Amino acid sequence: MGKKTGQQIKYMGNRIFVLATIVFLCNCELAFAQFLFPDSIERAHPRMLAPHLNRDNILGKIENSEEIRSDYKAFKNRIIKYVDQYKTDPEWLSSRLQMYWKSHATDVFVDGEFYSHAKGRAPVPTVRFTGQRDYVTAYKTPELQDIKPYLEDERGLFLQNKNTDEWEWVPPSKTGRIIENTNEKIMKIARDAAIVYFIERDEAYAQLAAHLFDVYMKGLYYRNEVIDLQHGNVQRIIGLTSFQVIKENIVDELAETYEFLYDFIQAKKKSMVPIYTGSLKKLAEIIIKNGVPDNNWNLHQANFVIQLALALDNDKDYEDGKGCQYYLHRVFNETEARQWSVSDVLAYGYDQDNGVWNESAGYGLSVAKGYTHMARVIQEALGVDIMLAMPIIPNAVEVMPQYLFPNKHIAAFGDSHYGTLEIEPFLDLVANAQMFGKPQQEEKFTSMLYMLNGKQDKLKEKRIKDPFLDFLFNTEVVLDSGIAAAKQDNFMTQTFYAPTVSWLAMRNGHDTENGLMISQVASLGNHAHSNGLAMELYGKGYILAPESGRGSSYFQPDYREYYSQFPAHNTVSVNGKSQYEKMRSYYPFQVNDLYPKSGRKTGYYPNISFSDLYFNEPSTNSDQNRVMAIVRTGEKTGYYVDIFRSRTKTNNADYHDYFYHNLGQELHYTTLDNQPLTLKASSKLNSKSGNIKAYDYLYDEASLRMDNSFKATYNLSINNEMVKMNMWMNGNDNRELFTVKSPHSEAFRNILPEKIEKAPLLTTVVRQYGEAWKRPFVAVYEPSTGKEPATITAIKPFAVANDRASFVGLQINSKTARTDYVFSSDVLDSYQHNGIEFTGTFGMLTQEGNSTTLFIGAGKEMRFKGYSIEILGKKSSSATLVTGQQLKLTCNDPIFLTVPDNHKEGEVVLNIGFKELRGARKNIKGKKVVQFKIPPTNFQNISIELKP
Repeated sequence: MGKKTGQQIKYMGNRIFVLATIVFLCNCELAFAQFLFPDSIERAHPRMLAPHLNRDNILGKIENSEEIRSDYKAFKNRIIKYVDQYKTDPEWLSSRLQMYWKSHATDVFVDGEFYSHAKGRAPVPTVRFTGQRDYVTAYKTPELQDIKPYLEDERGLFLQNKNTDEWEWVPPSKTGRIIENTNEKIMKIARDAAIVYFIERDEAYAQLAAHLFDVYMKGLYYRNEVIDLQHGNVQRIIGLTSFQVIKENIVDELAETYEFLYDFIQAKKKSMVPIYTGSLKKLAEIIIKNGVPDNNWNLHQANFVIQLALALDNDKDYEDGKGCQYYLHRVFNETEARQWSVSDVLAYGYDQDNGVWNESAGYGLSVAKGYTHMARVIQEALGVDIMLAMPIIPNAVEVMPQYLFPNKHIAAFGDSHYGTLEIEPFLDLVANAQMFGKPQQEEKFTSMLYMLNGKQDKLKEKRIKDPFLDFLFNTEVVLDSGIAAAKQDNFMTQTFYAPTVSWLAMRNGHDTENGLMISQVASLGNHAHSNGLAMELYGKGYILAPESGRGSSYFQPDYREYYSQFPAHNTVSVNGKSQYEKMRSYYPFQVNDLYPKSGRKTGYYPNISFSDLYFNEPSTNSDQNRVMAIVRTGEKTGYYVDIFRSRTKTNNADYHDYFYHNLGQELHYTTLDNQPLTLKASSKLNSKSGNIKAYDYLYDEASLRMDNSFKATYNLSINNEMVKMNMWMNGNDNRELFTVKSPHSEAFRNILPEKIEKAPLLTTVVRQYGEAWKRPFVAVYEPSTGKEPATITAIKPFAVANDRASFVGLQINSKTARTDYVFSSDVLDSYQHNGIEFTGTFGMLTQEGNSTTLFIGAGKEMRFKGYSIEILGKKSSSATLVTGQQLKLTCNDPIFLTVPDNHKEGEVVLNIGFKELRGARKNIKGKKVVQFKIPPTNFQNISIELKP
């Protein structure tokens, strides 16, 4: 266990050495979970081995399983040459370790994020420190046979240039992580040899593994903590072998090698045990001392320390009392400056209401996976159920599907990448449920697995990447075929708001081809970008308007200057200068209105969802308001509305830039009557013109002063089909249209064909000179394909009689004889157009055939042709009325429903569910109507009739 080798697994029986003991201490209104571990751990090493296994049944599996036998043979073949070589040249491989072979340096100094020098003198060669914090380097990691033995040269490392293929002497500070990666590669050979020894008891393998382990661990024992000459942040995060304690990846190999060699070392090298365990403890101490206590680092640090702890014996076996229990207690229960207790970091990092971690999507999901893995490691090694003390973790796994677009790829806001959900957290929770008798937990997460991956596909046996290691370290999880797949609507709701990261998802439908989704984000939490009110759009199977990802590396200019900045996102920049703190950011949006309510599963009107968000852009002290809606027009059709208002608080803006990026190979602009627009080469979107550096990454710029509305078509040819995003943008005075190419999205990694992933993003920039609040950006986006063309035929803005200059009105006509009227304003007021009376900030009226839909997203009242819905008791709420052959209704709060009175004399009643509501027959302005007072009601059919 503890491996990352594919399919995770199951509890095979009652195999526990100790029982879990969780003590809850209550103090006032707070409950704190105390993790307790047994005073004496009886399980023999290796504890990382799946608990039901021993040498005999491993050998039996190898003999009886063709798959395991074949993979084990390949596993041995990868290391046999080194075992044979050790017999004749025992130092060939160990001499390739990156060590201070000559100087025996004990004290390492770095200059910020770069290696500087080392000094001091140990009695043995010591472990060399890595070259850079960044992994990006111009040099290749050499093959083991190409490494000079015992290399320690004042000229640096002898490496091959990636561009020229020439071998050069390179200062360590330009070698990325080649040093630590090389050492880990060699120690992985040691680990593998130790595994073979454990299984076969062939001492040739043990001798190779023990020799490599001995050289490295003695070299680590005499190394001191690294010193940063700048006395900066690096000093607080640095490890013994890597610039970041969370990159001490060699911990896995060291702990596992010691575990599988445990009996051999006790028999043949017992005198060296204090050195070996001292080095393991030194790693643990530095990992606890340094790092970041309140984000994903805490988890990674804890998991490393747990690996080291499990390799150690009981506390009582060491003079200093620091053994397995000591280090487990440290990471689980003790809060220190750079390593908080598990309880404290879970309480701080997770939204206790919805299970969302306070980092970008990819990091948030990986943290939940890390904690289920942690629980799995402990339960398999010690039989302790720590999940009882981490009740937020099942919630964190349950919320994972909310991140998904209809194609089952996660949203990629902040430093994230597109990709599917990993199944390991779900399997971990199923394994936990099976082991400790939690049938409800097992049913929930099994059903979610079936929902996400398809029940039949999930039940089929699939080839595992490393079947031997998977068998060795994991217990198989056997899923219950009698459990039904969960319903998607229960775990992927129409709207979902996560305040802890200032992120909002709106979706309509789960079908890959025809689902619709908007993802919106501001800048709150860790691994956030300086992006304002940014959004992603989905259409026809693809995330067409994507996030751009993090760039090549956190330590490269493209990340700092472009990928983390406004112009890389679908957002609005003010004066070309919008830019604030990235990475750990503190700038959320405010939700003015949202329909339906976040997380609501049933009872709402399903064909329209909308959000109204406010953001204070701090660097320019600007107000920004983004109103977005999804409108479902048919089973396979729908569109997005995007209304973006922006102004400086001092009303002194020179301009506001609306950025929109789309996948594709072609971008065409036309007038509303389909005449092509010609844009001419220009040079305004750059830092020379006073914009931030990010603008310099845009290229092939062309522009046109354009006060009229226009259309843009983004063509993406992919997988033998043409996918289009059809954009309509309103016109306004003092507006300029730009087309540019933007750097490719780094959020896609082996998701799409390489030519598409690496292609520049087709980018439209619309510049509004002056303010953009009373002259907001208004766009409508409709995804389509060659087989399913766009359905919108015309979009016309309309004005209203009052003087609300920021009001936006749209008439959207579709091929299906459908007309939508969109009303949007930043001020709750009354607006009239074409017989429609609306009071509120967002509403829509749809006419299609003989049916009319009155939708109040946020407002007080809507009237049309004798029908009206009026919110009671609140200034603003939501309600929907569908008229026509079948009346339908929903409201979040009590309303007055008014309908034309076409009935004969008598009592008119409204039937809703099993209720019968009496109507009041009135004459209003010469028209006969019936009014009903309706309580809060889920969306359902209603009928109005004379009471018999």
